[in-house]
Amino acid sequence: MNTSALIYDLEIVNAIPGRNEPRLSDITYCEGWHDHAHMGISVIGCYDYIEDRYRVFCADNFRDFYTLCETRYWLVGFNSIPFDNAVLNATLGETHRAMDNGQCYDLLRETWAAAGLGPDFRYPSHAGYGLDAICERNFGIRKTGHGAVAPVLWQQGKVGQVIDYCLNDIRMTKRLFDQVMDRKPIINPKTGSELLLRAPKREENGQT
Repeated sequence: MNTSALIYDLEIVNAIPGRNEPRLSDITYCEGWHDHAHMGISVIGCYDYIEDRYRVFCADNFRDFYTLCETRYWLVGFNSIPFDNAVLNATLGETHRAMDNGQCYDLLRETWAAAGLGPDFRYPSHAGYGLDAICERNFGIRKTGHGAVAPVLWQQGKVGQVIDYCLNDIRMTKRLFDQVMDRKPIINPKTGSELLLRAPKREENGQT
């Protein structure tokens, strides 16, 4: 695909406490899905369209992720604007320029928009549009785990499992983004109707 987009996703270090679930004694926690400042980052995964390869960033090279972002036009994620960007800002103390000036393209928000919904989550209207549900309905592929489990695995030293999970999410996000860039509709996982998502501007030729 002729684009300089970068698809990205991250996993966190500290676990999310579950409702009515006891906390594990040997696991550290943040205080919920909105406690971005205390989540930490275990791994950042991405797919780079220019180099046509997947990449992984951990504590020793997190800054290299920002360096890569500097040379890529679109930063593409799934629920990335309210979550991934907030965790990056809280953990690394800054956001990349593109995350502040409109060069982030959030596939979840675009899916909600195509379904006639607003950009912020409201229950129950916005529920049911997760990456797993969309990709299973459209491509027959599924996530290999759950984001809430990833920090527990990380703290247990199961680093490979967390990286594998993150990269599979990147693969699924790329599959969805490719569909959008090809101007093909996706099937709404809740209703079965077709949704045509707004594609980001093709930066190379200025067309939308």
